[in-house]
Amino acid sequence: MKAVVLYEPGMRPSVRDEERAAPPAAPGRAIVRVEAAGFSHHDVLVLSGVLRRGVRTPLVLGHEVAGVVEATGERVVVLPGGLGHAEDGGFAERVSVPEDALVGVPAALPFAQAALLASPIGVAVKAVADVGGVERGHTVVVTGVSGGLGAHAAQVARALGARVIGVTGSAGKQGALEGVAWLDAVVGPGGLPWPEMVRALTDDEGADVVIDTVGAGGSVDGAVRSLARGGRVVLLGQIEPGQSGLAPAEVVFREATIAGSLGAERTHVERALAMVEAGDVVPQIDRVLPLSAASVLDAYRLLRGRAVMGRIVLKPAG
Repeated sequence: MKAVVLYEPGMRPSVRDEERAAPPAAPGRAIVRVEAAGFSHHDVLVLSGVLRRGVRTPLVLGHEVAGVVEATGERVVVLPGGLGHAEDGGFAERVSVPEDALVGVPAALPFAQAALLASPIGVAVKAVADVGGVERGHTVVVTGVSGGLGAHAAQVARALGARVIGVTGSAGKQGALEGVAWLDAVVGPGGLPWPEMVRALTDDEGADVVIDTVGAGGSVDGAVRSLARGGRVVLLGQIEPGQSGLAPAEVVFREATIAGSLGAERTHVERALAMVEAGDVVPQIDRVLPLSAASVLDAYRLLRGRAVMGRIVLKPAG
């Protein structure tokens, strides 16, 4: 089978196309024929060498996987677990996964969209609904709203009845986001700092919940400063290395809560599927590329250059 293998991480990672034997059958494991795999910032962090804990090379990346179980023909999305990090993932024609990591998907849902059900959509459901406690009538801010995680977190919040304000660091993306059905307002670069814009858009009350998908460049401090009293910040990731400044007095003054949210469970993926089937969440796919080392490197450069809206999806040939 064809696989894309990372040999050496770094700013110019060594990635190769390889022919490998298909993974063998094993008790408690299922062999999934990969039909689509999302490319995320997690893959960027591993490729660049920023994220090294638990990573051993050579490694097949890719934890956002949809495909067909070879033994049964069932269409599935896979709960990520250690895929593409602690074990070989879905940037290959076949992948071995635990049987209890399979979630069935309907035939009407294209594989490229199904690949996003666990991550980023299920991850967003957990963060927004469970950890953030977003309810109808809340005002929710989503940073990095043009990214794969941010775009879906905003849609989940809107589906729950919240007013949603998106924050983007790109003027070009700001224009593309203005007028989308799942955002009530978009704040971009230029003018006042974004926390001040949030307060202006909320009559100085601030947001009930901030979903921070950036975790860098002062975004955590900005998230706290944009909160209403008693508000909550949910941290979903960190796209760049380094520390994000935070003034403890701002947390105390607002009686704020800061919580982290990681991954998604089966219930979140099932809820994500229900939202997609109802049309409340539309998987945001920037482009689909053929599975190859060249495509992985292209996706890596595009995400590092902030040139992607939503997700890039890789598809094996055939």
